[in-house]
Amino acid sequence: MILGVLALLLVVGAAALWFRRAKAVDLPSNRTGFVLAWAGGGLLGVVALFQDPGWVGGIPAVLAAIAGTFLTVLVAISAQQVAEDAVAVGEPLRDFSAPDENGERFSLSQTAGRPLLLKFFRGHW
Repeated sequence: MILGVLALLLVVGAAALWFRRAKAVDLPSNRTGFVLAWAGGGLLGVVALFQDPGWVGGIPAVLAAIAGTFLTVLVAISAQQVAEDAVAVGEPLRDFSAPDENGERFSLSQTAGRPLLLKFFRGHW
């Protein structure tokens, strides 16, 4: 029972730290520690299930195995990388081009002198 609870605490603790750092836009470029915590928690959950934990230890063990595996796979298949020349918070935007809502290309320099609202989806996987 204790192993299942510890596995869940490891996965949830690492996920809570990940989301807190993501909200602060402070994710590390080397995410190995998070992945190891999630994978380790998932593995501990599986090991706990083979130790006949009963339903009290089995529920957190199953949750840890599913969540740890899911988060590990999600980060592993993500193509998102931290760029060396990423724009820092508070720094002026560099010129870029992108498609607008109609699929036509625009560049940031075309909007000079006019109010502009840019909305980005902030996915950290």
